[in-house]
Amino acid sequence: MPKQSIRPPGSVIFFFGICIGLILAFAAVWGDYEGLSYFYTGAGYPTFNGLKCPILMTRSETGTVRVNFDNPGVEEIEPYYEVTVSGQASMRKFEGQLPVPAHASKSIEWTVDARDMDLGFFIFINMDVLPVAGYSTREDNCGIIVLNIAGPTGGQILNLSLSLSLLGIVIGYGLWESDAKKNARGSDNLSYAMKALGLAVLLAMLTGFLGWWLAGVLFGVLTILLMVIVLRLFVNP
Repeated sequence: MPKQSIRPPGSVIFFFGICIGLILAFAAVWGDYEGLSYFYTGAGYPTFNGLKCPILMTRSETGTVRVNFDNPGVEEIEPYYEVTVSGQASMRKFEGQLPVPAHASKSIEWTVDARDMDLGFFIFINMDVLPVAGYSTREDNCGIIVLNIAGPTGGQILNLSLSLSLLGIVIGYGLWESDAKKNARGSDNLSYAMKALGLAVLLAMLTGFLGWWLAGVLFGVLTILLMVIVLRLFVNP
């Protein structure tokens, strides 16, 4: 079988989408990992899983951090929380208590901006929730990457990049498959590998966006390995 070119438009668009997706996944993972390291004390409290932070921001914008408190129990609870926000000069700290009715949820929000940056281009947030309703002390943290870009917001950059990644993967694979069938150059192994590569990068982005940084790293590494396999199959089908 003749060697396949890696230059047809479909394969180029496909790899373009994969590369953007991989960058987004590692950006999400990088911020959260740095946040974990920034506030590490060795205490090792269970994870709270209620802290929601932007993945990307720009220096000119103000971002919103949100915390959700869920109460699945049958009695009202009043969780007490302590928040620490990074800063190059000094860290901000505030605390509070919030009544949450039974079988309900409540949330709090606050803003962050470039004044909260540290380590060059990160904003870090840490939250401790003291024992309540059978739960021990829990904590959560996150890291936001701040881009030095004027104009669009971090959310707009993220949405545009995600759209380009998904479109690149879907359209690129479709064009490649159509070209392969037309010219009888495709192989089942290559097709399966490309599908696996697309799925791996999607899982890397999903887990990274959800804050599951370890799973995001694993799927990111799997994506890189599959990229190598796909490239080898293009050259030696």
